[in-house]
Amino acid sequence: MNQATSTDKALRVICAEQDCEAGYNLKAAFPDFPQVLQGWQKATAAIREPMLSDADIAYGEGKLQGFDFYRAAGTKRPLLVFIHGGYWQGGDKSDIGFIAAPYVRAGISVAVMNYSLAPQASIEQMAEEVHALLARIRGMADQLDIDLARLSLMGHSAGGHLAAYIAADIVAAGKDAPVQAVFAISGLFDLVPLIPTSLNKALGLNVQRAEQLSPVLMAGPSTTRVHTIIGEQETGQFHIQAAVIANCWPQVVAHHVVPATHHYTVLWPLADESSPVCKAVIAEILR
Repeated sequence: MNQATSTDKALRVICAEQDCEAGYNLKAAFPDFPQVLQGWQKATAAIREPMLSDADIAYGEGKLQGFDFYRAAGTKRPLLVFIHGGYWQGGDKSDIGFIAAPYVRAGISVAVMNYSLAPQASIEQMAEEVHALLARIRGMADQLDIDLARLSLMGHSAGGHLAAYIAADIVAAGKDAPVQAVFAISGLFDLVPLIPTSLNKALGLNVQRAEQLSPVLMAGPSTTRVHTIIGEQETGQFHIQAAVIANCWPQVVAHHVVPATHHYTVLWPLADESSPVCKAVIAEILR
């Protein structure tokens, strides 16, 4: 049975091995993913010509170390960086650019990034690539016409993990100013339950590395305001993941359960400015 349990360090996510596989093998849980993905790709293709300002801006020398920039009208605009999901093993910015549309229309520029994937890259390397992206963006602030004091991170699934992890790591390392906000969509915050699953074949996580990479065991990112977002029909394990990070981080200021959506379809309301969750994200960024 899925449950959350308390330790001397933090509230943690616990599940029996068979429940872990069922709770985290999302393509098995939601077999309509291929159809949802086709919808994402079609929606992204539709906005690229009218909204995409710059494609494939490099932040490193690797094949996947680039980002697409969707520029909002005006000067010194807030910036939302989007990190795609795919269990650190798949996904691409060309799948997911449609997410930028309502934010650009609201006056928020959006950067949608790619990053190296497992098994060729470790999660630790991916985290360093997000840091490299942010450094590149900070160096291009005048060219992009963005306000670095209003830089937020949004990530889906594995991207939700990276957004939360990076926000905390920035503060822990004292590298840069804290990001304004994090929006973690169906995020993974305790990675230990992934170890016994088939998903770990490409990741190669052991307990030590999984704990080092788990935001639930990190100090929350000081002044950053964190929103967790999840589909109502998401698996129980992901609902527990969101509950655990809320118990560990006082910086979690809001939790949004999006009606009638699951792990993949939850992105549609986030790309719809008439939806309550999209309105909440825009209000947080523009506050």
